Amino acid sequence: SQLTDDNMEDAIKGMERAAKQLANFDVDVIFQSGVPPVVARGTPGFANELQDRLEQASGLPAITDMAGVIDAMHVSKLRTVAMATPFRQFINDRLVKYLATEQITVSHNKALGIERNTEIRRLPIPVEYQTARKAFVEAPATPDGLYIPCGGWGSVHNIEPLEQDLDTTVITWMNVMIWSAMKRGKVTGPITGFGKLLASL
Repeated sequence: SQLTDDNMEDAIKGMERAAKQLANFDVDVIFQSGVPPVVARGTPGFANELQDRLEQASGLPAITDMAGVIDAMHVSKLRTVAMATPFRQFINDRLVKYLATEQITVSHNKALGIERNTEIRRLPIPVEYQTARKAFVEAPATPDGLYIPCGGWGSVHNIEPLEQDLDTTVITWMNVMIWSAMKRGKVTGPITGFGKLLASL
């Protein structure tokens, strides 16, 4: 599929249908992945509104990608972040505005400009590392952390190397999904080798 506004509205509708279907399976928590549809409307707090809608549709606890990311950033005390994405720049711009409403400043961002999810998934893992590193080192002042959205390319393998290389905290959809679902399920115990957020469990 393509990351266009029409697709994003359809995606929101599809999320509620999917949440209803998941209620028929033995799941404890629903995690909605993908931030572009959530920030497309430009509505502050929409991640939490969508979370409520998914919980109503499913009768289960739900976490949206964006709400989980913001929670992880606040818990990690990240007030400024560099951001690297495979998206087109207009999606990055929306993410910058949305995070600003949550008192998180994106001090520098890089967008690879890719529209199709299939092309994002074909990117070699080192491309994410190189793009994220560049976004961080090109920031005008050293940010508190590094944010890498997008389930299509977010490799859990890049988190710890980036943290060690840049002496920072890395937030991605992948470590947030695990961290927030485990927190919601009251499952404790640090997971090592994949960055500070999972090590903090």
